Amino acid sequence: MKSVICFARGDAKDTLKIVERPTPDPGPGEVRVRVHVSGINPSDFKVRNGSQGQMPAEELVPHCDGAGIIEAVGDGVPERRIGERVWLYNVNRTEDGKGQIARGTAAEQIVVDQKYAAPLPHGISYETGACLGVPAMTAHRLLFADGPIKDKWILVTGGAGAVGLCAVQMAAASGAKVIASVSSDEKAKTVTEAGAIATINYRNENLPERVLEITEGTRIDRVIDVDFAAHVNAAPSYLKSGGFIAQYGTSDPAPTLDYRAMLLQNIVIRSVLVYGIDDEAKAEAITDINQFLREDVLKPIIHRVFPIEEVVQAHEEVEAGGYIGNTILSL
Repeated sequence: MKSVICFARGDAKDTLKIVERPTPDPGPGEVRVRVHVSGINPSDFKVRNGSQGQMPAEELVPHCDGAGIIEAVGDGVPERRIGERVWLYNVNRTEDGKGQIARGTAAEQIVVDQKYAAPLPHGISYETGACLGVPAMTAHRLLFADGPIKDKWILVTGGAGAVGLCAVQMAAASGAKVIASVSSDEKAKTVTEAGAIATINYRNENLPERVLEITEGTRIDRVIDVDFAAHVNAAPSYLKSGGFIAQYGTSDPAPTLDYRAMLLQNIVIRSVLVYGIDDEAKAEAITDINQFLREDVLKPIIHRVFPIEEVVQAHEEVEAGGYIGNTILSL
């Protein structure tokens, strides 16, 4: 079988290659999946380029997310799962989600614990399935970890990103009043079509002022935040007392926090590293995500599909960024 391997830290052209490997056999509790599509997330190139520290092994198969079909099962796994279409998540993570391992989805056949192979609803493409693990599960946790969101005002920063767009779609479908910050008219159009009732171009508009203009002075309930450092100290000016900041990224890993402003507003900060959420939260996410898919609510945008032979170009595309949607690898 064909497999991509990463054998060093550095640029994609210097660290990735395609090799032939034996087809793996599933052990107890495992399934072997014929991977049709492998999803590429920013965390995947950050492992490769060294920005997330040492590699966990001398060589590894990259990528966390994917989609395919179960070909074989190990002891303890119902044989009825053979032939099941699945979407994959947490494939390259340790059991607690905090570390990286050498296994990934950029291979034609992989073996994983059956819990990491979620059923892919009928009629949903493998391409869509490969876009769910990190983006949709992150968005789900950010939105629903702190109670119902119906009729809540929610600001999604970076609303046209892979996580942000999932959050906009699911929040709007759940009855929330969604504001999304974006960086262009094209992205504003995308998030509006996804269900946002208003957009803010953070490049040329004052975000706190615009939030309160949109709500006619009503402070909002929650922020789903892609850049904690950039937004945390302004948030008390437009968040209601007891409001939430649910954040999953930051441009500064050690931002200065205006503690008194946060204290006076009783603001709650939730941090989400999707790989490490507990099993109950993962199960809830899978159930809800699949229901949103069936209802045609959750619709990831596919930016570009690369064949496995162009894995270097695919990584370069993701690392360059600036586009709307997901970049995926066809196997």
